[in-house]
Amino acid sequence: MEVRMESNETTLDPGFCYSVKELAFVWNVSPESIRRMFEEEPGVLIFKIQRTGRRTYRNIRIPGRVALRVQSRSTVAVP
Repeated sequence: MEVRMESNETTLDPGFCYSVKELAFVWNVSPESIRRMFEEEPGVLIFKIQRTGRRTYRNIRIPGRVALRVQSRSTVAVP
């Protein structure tokens, strides 16, 4: 996993799949915010574990290229 900080800019490895916790740490936001941002995003891997009569657990993996796409879409350019 390659994460570099240069002048408030993060470089994510496009070939690596990040967990919700990892992206939350790198982007300095809550894990719940990351879940909401990537829940309906194409390309995100969501593994659901169904237990009979219990809640559904989800394991979310976010490919680096998808994270970079969302980051560029969410970033506001400073003139």
